[in-house]
Amino acid sequence: MVKPHRPTQVDVARLAGTSRQTVSLVALDDPRVSPATRERVLAAMRELDYQPNIAARALAAHNSRFIGIVLTDITNPFYADLCGELRNRCEMLNLVPLIAVSGHDRDTCLMSAERFIHMGIEGLALVSPPLDTDDLHRIGAQVPTTLLTHNEGPEQVDLVHCDDEAGARMATGHLLSQGYDPVVYLGFDRAVPGDSAAARRLGFCQEMRHQGREPLVIDLLSTSAENAVAGVLDTFGAGTGFCCHNDDIALAAMGVLVDRGLRVGGDCGVTGFDDSRIASHPAVSLTSIDPRTTELAEAAMVLLSERIAGRAEQAEQVFAPSLVPRGSSNPGTA
Repeated sequence: MVKPHRPTQVDVARLAGTSRQTVSLVALDDPRVSPATRERVLAAMRELDYQPNIAARALAAHNSRFIGIVLTDITNPFYADLCGELRNRCEMLNLVPLIAVSGHDRDTCLMSAERFIHMGIEGLALVSPPLDTDDLHRIGAQVPTTLLTHNEGPEQVDLVHCDDEAGARMATGHLLSQGYDPVVYLGFDRAVPGDSAAARRLGFCQEMRHQGREPLVIDLLSTSAENAVAGVLDTFGAGTGFCCHNDDIALAAMGVLVDRGLRVGGDCGVTGFDDSRIASHPAVSLTSIDPRTTELAEAAMVLLSERIAGRAEQAEQVFAPSLVPRGSSNPGTA
C-alpha cells in the first residue's frame, strides 16, 4: 500500500514559484517577506492543504519550550518516579519534556544529549549521567543544563541533589541500632565525578568506623545483587543487615531472602535509598532514605528556567534526606 504524500515546503515553493527558504519564512511569520509573496505562498499552502510542523516551527524560532531529559535507566523505580515529577513540573511551567533513556554507557548518553541540542531544545536535565567533567563542560556551554543527583560538575551546569553521604550514614546507623550484625554495603564503585555512588559508599564507611566496625563493601559492577546477597548469606547467615545503594538493589536483596525462607526484617535487615513509590507498598515495606524527589524535580526546573533566562553563574541546591523506617529493618517483623 502506497502511503499518501504529505505536502512539504518544497511542494509549496514549487507551486508558489519561490524558494523553500521563503516558504519557511512565511511559516515563521517573518516580516521580511513582502505581502505579495506572502499571499502567493499562503495560497499555495491552502491549495496543497499544507500543515506546518508546529514543533519544527517553534524550534526554528528559538522558543520551542522543549526540555530534554536524559535518564540512564527508566526501569529503576527512583528514575521512574523522578521522571514523572520532572514531567509534572514541566507541565506547570508550560514546558514540553522530551525524554531519552541512554543506559549507563557514556557514548550513548553523550549522543542523546547532543541530539537534543541539535534539535534546538531550550534546556537539558541530565539524571545521573555517566559523563566526565569535559563532557559536561561542552554540553553546558551549548545549552542551559541542570545535573541531577551529582554533587559536582563544571560551572557551566547547575547541581541538584540530596546529601547522599548523610543519607547513607542514617541508613547504616539505623541497621546497627536495630542489632543487625554484620552490616554489609551493596553498591557501585563508579569512576564518575560527583556520582552519588561514591558519596553513599563513603557515608556507609564513615558511620561503620564511627561505631567501631570494619566496613564490608561489595561492588555490584563485578557481580549481581542476587549473587552478592547469596554469598553474604553463605558466609554470615541470619542476622545480617544489608545497606543498599538504592531501592532497586534492596528489592533484589529481599527477593533472595524470601527465596531462602528468611524473614525480611525478622532474620535479616534491608535498607534502600531513594524511597521510591514501591518502597511504601504494604507487601514490600522497605525502609529507605527519602531524597525528596518532588523537591529535586522542582529545583531542577527552577534552576533550568533561570539558566534559560540568562543566569551564567553556577547554582547548587542540596536537600537534606530523611530515614523512612518500615518492616524490612524491624527485627520484630514476623
